This record gives sequence, C-alpha cells and structure tokens, in this order.
Amino acid sequence: MFHSPVNACTLWGAAGVASVDGTLLAKNRDWKPDHVQSLRLRHPQQGYAYLGLYADNGSAPGIKAGVNEKGLAVVSASASSLPRAVRLADSERHGILAQLLRDYGSLDEVAAAADKVFPQSRPMFLLLADAGGLMQVEIGQQGRYRLVRKQNGTLAHTNHYADTALLDAPQKVGVSSRTRLDRIQSLLARQPQHSLAEFEKLSQDRHDGPDNSLWRNGHEYTLAGWQMAFPPAAAPKLHLVLANPGAAPLTRDYTLDAAFWAQPARTLLP
Repeated sequence: MFHSPVNACTLWGAAGVASVDGTLLAKNRDWKPDHVQSLRLRHPQQGYAYLGLYADNGSAPGIKAGVNEKGLAVVSASASSLPRAVRLADSERHGILAQLLRDYGSLDEVAAAADKVFPQSRPMFLLLADAGGLMQVEIGQQGRYRLVRKQNGTLAHTNHYADTALLDAPQKVGVSSRTRLDRIQSLLARQPQHSLAEFEKLSQDRHDGPDNSLWRNGHEYTLAGWQMAFPPAAAPKLHLVLANPGAAPLTRDYTLDAAFWAQPARTLLP
C-alpha cells in the first residue's frame, strides 16, 4: 500500500434505528492547504435552492458538499486510489454534485434517475441523505457505478473502492484511506444509536496521528467538518467547522427552515 495524496475525505452517516436525531450525514474534507473555502446559498434560475461548501480557488475549485431546500444532501470524496490522470481521463465526464442538488429532491428521485445521472460522473464517491435514509454511490471508470441504500444502520467511506469490478485495473489503497475507514467504522460500531453531537465529536478524532486520523494536521490537512441531522418532523440542521489555511477555525450552526431558504443568494462564510 502507499500513502494517500492530500485529496482525501472521510464520509459517514447513520439512519433509522441507528440514530436518535433522524438521518445523520457527515464529511471531513481533506486537501492541500492551497486555497480558501466558503459557504454559499445559491438560487439557480432552474431547480432547487441549495447551500454548498465551496473550494474557491486552488487546484480543484468547486462544490464539495451541499444540501438543498427539499432536504436532500450530498457529500463527496475523491477516488484517490486511482491516479489523477485516470480520474480525469474521460473529458465527457464531470462532477455531478451541483446537478444532484439542483435537480433532485429526495433519494427516491435520485435512485429513479441513477442510470442517467451517475454514468455522467468521473470516478468519485458520494454519500447522500434525506429524512428517509442514506445512499452510498461508488462511481468507477467508464461510467460504471454501484449504489447502496440504507434506511436503518450506518455507512462509511474514504478514498478507495469496495467494488473493484468498477475499475479497469487494480487500485492502490493508501494507508490513510484504510486507516480512516477502519477507525470510523470502529467508532460507529461502539454503540447502537448515534446523535448529531456525537458526529461533531467524531469529526475531531485524532486517534491515528497527524496524517491518518479523521481530523488531520500533518502532511495532509482537514479543512472542513460538515455534519447534518434530518429529524423526521423538524427542519434539517447543519454544524460546520471551516478551517481555512492561515485563519482561525469558524464554527457555525444552521437550522435549514423556510426562513433560511427565503434569504437571497449570498455567501454566508467566511
């Protein structure tokens, strides 16, 4: 195995009987500290309003996590077990996170359109959530994908494939990716039910040192922690830690109710 590059992330969630707060969704965003991030509320001309975590510059700008006004959330992770040249080889394929948030209001809608949407994407990993559960998607080469849904229980992913049939050649699994996956799975297995407050603490876990922990500050950096709850009879909640390079971390909590979505499009952070 080899050490993962810095374009990594850890994704995890809990749903149904595995949560006391409705569906839970979390992402720790890891990347080289060569850019700043922002939290933006978008109102596209067509489709749903959505809130997105963006890399504003650097080597890979764009949206990295988001949730829309209908209560569908999507977080992504790089398929860094493949060389970057392989991930970007097919120029006809692209990122689809903004498209998912703009055009779909539930996991059922995404599942119904899966054969249309996911083959458009370059290799990557997605974890989606709504009030009814979780959906994990591994997107491999040539538009092949594997979709798993869960209404009760937990899901977790880092930066390597569980289904290698999606690939044209063997992947190289990084030490960090394997260590982080083992760690988050072991933490989730410690108790039968989870909460948003617990997910906030899990995001800060430094058990495996500066380079291999869930929250990293060595050769690899965690730049944001995104945790959400989708209570069955209340507005979704977002807890965000934004750790832009060279700046003090910003922590914010948002209740994504009708009044929140009625705001004009704007940048909320930093």
